[in-house]
Amino acid sequence: MKNTLVKLAVAFALVASTQAAVTFTFANNTGTTSGPNGLPIVDSAGFAITSASNSIFASLGYLTPGGDNSAASVLSHFVPIDATPTTVTATRPGLFGASDYNSAGNVYPTGFQGQTVVALIGNNTTIANSTAIAAFVFTGTTYLAPDPVTFARVQSFQLTSSSTPLIGTVTAMANTTTAQPNTATTTPFVNGVKLVPIPETSTSLLGAIGALALLRRRRN
Repeated sequence: MKNTLVKLAVAFALVASTQAAVTFTFANNTGTTSGPNGLPIVDSAGFAITSASNSIFASLGYLTPGGDNSAASVLSHFVPIDATPTTVTATRPGLFGASDYNSAGNVYPTGFQGQTVVALIGNNTTIANSTAIAAFVFTGTTYLAPDPVTFARVQSFQLTSSSTPLIGTVTAMANTTTAQPNTATTTPFVNGVKLVPIPETSTSLLGAIGALALLRRRRN
């Protein structure tokens, strides 16, 4: 009897593990029918960015300790969940809404359990090549451990109209009457978020050198 129970437990575990999935999704709209609730990504003029005109992505991840709230620091301390970020949808400019991490098996991203959830949005197809970003911290929300039996874990993270960016500027959308609608309503969005340029290293260095020279001149 004991051997039978052990075999059944092993068989159940094997079936559960083969059916398990670890999925983390990110969206900057809620998709509800009560009206637009989210923050589309907009350009400098306030128009929703389209997938055809701009390379733009969103990646879930977390921030390593020791950084500050500057764009350069956030970019250097950000750990992405994988190498395939979510892109803006072709039919809904400015909006993301897809799985950023999706493992068919019970593969949980190393180092993510318990970390505070951060979403980083960049203006290129990769983080390394981005020159402008926006970042949102889901304060109080962490990546949960996989289920101890099935090893599965599914979590969804959504930006709403009340979300405040760590990096980025919330601005009124330029096309308020024709702005990209929510996924379940034709009511337009009101506000969007603009990406913040990342200072080039050379520019920052020259600025620091100039400031030191000015300080030294004042002392003399």
